[in-house]
Amino acid sequence: MDKIIKVGIRVVIINNDNKVLLGHRASTSLDTGGIYEPDSWTCPGGKQEYEETIFECAKRETKEETNLDVNDLIVLGAEDDISTDRHYITISVLTNSFSGELKEMEKDKIDRWEWFSLNNLPNNLYSPSKKSINLYKKIKKEKEDEK
Repeated sequence: MDKIIKVGIRVVIINNDNKVLLGHRASTSLDTGGIYEPDSWTCPGGKQEYEETIFECAKRETKEETNLDVNDLIVLGAEDDISTDRHYITISVLTNSFSGELKEMEKDKIDRWEWFSLNNLPNNLYSPSKKSINLYKKIKKEKEDEK
């Protein structure tokens, strides 16, 4: 594999019950070039394409994976995701504005979507998603502590 850094976009979707949307990465899924962790739970997201903005990528990937349309996106932050043969800069974006019917659009990659309480997340979180969710929880706590 070429030793280049790629950009991934992770979308943290929080509903009105303060739950986060996670998809189960199929244990039989093929390696698509991202950080490869089958049988884990992930936020929607994927690789940013050339001439695509961060928010365009977030909207496209979310629609392709979940059938949901997301709006009012904000950038949470960025993290390095490095494995033995690949390196991504993952930009985390957040929204609580979405519409549409939730569906498994790519069943060979994500076999189901579920809403999880931020205080009761599955143990096998996809490592980039874990960083994104922890970043959201940290920012949320800091804002609450300011009050």
